[in-house]
Amino acid sequence: MSNKGILFDFDGVVVKSMEQHFEAWQKAFAEKGVQITPQEFFVMEGQGVETIARILGERYNLTDEDTRWIHNRKVNYYNQFMTIEFYDHFHEMLHRLHEKHIPMGIVTGGTRSRVVQIIREYFDDEFDCIVTVDDVINGKPHPDPFLKGAQLLKLDPGQCIVVENAPLGIQGAKRAGMTVIAVTTTLAARNLKQADFICADFREVEARIEELLKKTSGIHPALKKQ
Repeated sequence: MSNKGILFDFDGVVVKSMEQHFEAWQKAFAEKGVQITPQEFFVMEGQGVETIARILGERYNLTDEDTRWIHNRKVNYYNQFMTIEFYDHFHEMLHRLHEKHIPMGIVTGGTRSRVVQIIREYFDDEFDCIVTVDDVINGKPHPDPFLKGAQLLKLDPGQCIVVENAPLGIQGAKRAGMTVIAVTTTLAARNLKQADFICADFREVEARIEELLKKTSGIHPALKKQ
C-alpha cells in the first residue's frame, strides 16, 4: 500500500516547545519539593497534562490534592513564558509537501484550544485535520488518535506516515499500522528504536518522506533504522 498522507505530532515536531513545557513542570514540582529531570518528562510526551501530572505525582508519592495543584501551576507557568519557536527547515518542508497536495494532519496529546490557536496564527491551510487529547477517549500510546487522524484524512492507516519525537507516540502509531519517522529533537535515537526510521533533523525527515511517498509497495527492510 502506498504512503499518501502525513500525521505530525505537535510539541517537539511542529513547534519547538518541549523545553518550555519541561521548565513549567519543573517549577511546579519544585514548589512541592520534587526535582524532576528532562528525561523522565520527555519520554512521557504525548499524554495529556492531567495524565502526566498523575503519573509523576504517584511516582513521588504526592497526594491527589498536591497533584491537582501542580497541574494548575504548570499550566499557569507555561502560559506566562510561552514563546513560539520552530525547528530549522520545518516550514520549508511543510510548504513543499503542501504544494504537492499531500494530505497532512496533526495528532497530539496537547489541548485543542492551545493547538488550534497556534495553528491559526502561524500556519495557513497546510493541515487538513487536528486530533488532540480532547478528541479521543484513549490517547497515546493507544492507536485511537492516529486512527482518527487517518479517518479525517480519508486514508487507510497503512497509507499514513507519522512524524514523532517520543516513544509513546511511536508506539501508538505503530499499533495503528502506520509507518513512523522519529526525529531526535528531544530524545536520543536509543529512545526511539521502535520507529521505522530515525532522523537527526527535518532535512533528513523531508528526504525520508519524499522517498516513502515515491514507494508503491511498503517499506524495504534494508532501509529501516538508517
